[in-house]
Amino acid sequence: MTVRTMKPWKRALLSTRNQVKYLFRRCFRLSLGEVRLKPGANDGLFTDPKTREREEQLLEHYHFDRWKHKLGRVDYQLNLYHLDLMDSVRHRLISLGVHPVRLVDVGSRTFYYAPCLYHFGTYGGLELKSICGIELDPYRRYRNGYTAYDYALAYMKEIGDPVVRYEAMDFAAYEQSYNVCTMFLPFVTEQALLHWGLPLRTFMPQRLIEHAYEHLASPGVLLITNKGPEEQRALHELLDDMGIPYESRDAFASPFDPYDVPRYVTIVTK
Repeated sequence: MTVRTMKPWKRALLSTRNQVKYLFRRCFRLSLGEVRLKPGANDGLFTDPKTREREEQLLEHYHFDRWKHKLGRVDYQLNLYHLDLMDSVRHRLISLGVHPVRLVDVGSRTFYYAPCLYHFGTYGGLELKSICGIELDPYRRYRNGYTAYDYALAYMKEIGDPVVRYEAMDFAAYEQSYNVCTMFLPFVTEQALLHWGLPLRTFMPQRLIEHAYEHLASPGVLLITNKGPEEQRALHELLDDMGIPYESRDAFASPFDPYDVPRYVTIVTK
């Protein structure tokens, strides 16, 4: 049974259960301590010649080769995917004159893609000034006992540059200006939010988008990905209701795509 077909009382019960767990995480903030990133055997990870060629292009252009030996196989492939995605908007940022880059990432979770954002901003001809990851639920615990916050600290420690930050907060309270905003899979449907483990009181997608657009400097770019066309349509309805112009793109095609459901891209330019 999906959330969409769930009876109202069951939906409310699920939200209440999520609320209790969410408050517990926020109050106690339990941590196992420092996470040690485990390198994977990433040499020869891709067998397709065109994929290997694209991998080498990204590694060389963005000086990303050291992460090939720092990240596990899944993290490495996901970083290449996101680096490929960011590379697809690089010329737009340059042509608009978006520099120096002040990037905020909303809903960063473990911030596993912080390495690719850092190298994109540093070596993409954009003059990186700052990167800030924002996460509402950073003390969410994974099966190994570590939290999203623990992982974020580990990635930032490995990057080793104070321009990269991670804030445990509601994005609606973030008042600093930025000229690049990334939202990878924001919650635009109740179903996705409840499935992730958050209560319905945190479901405010219109407020999220409004705040992101309001504080986006001009020139600036808001890059949003959605899981599948249905979630993208929900996002577009929100943007239409707010009168915010956008460019709709189809599923992002990357040889590093690890997902079973394609990620659809929407770009807002200010």
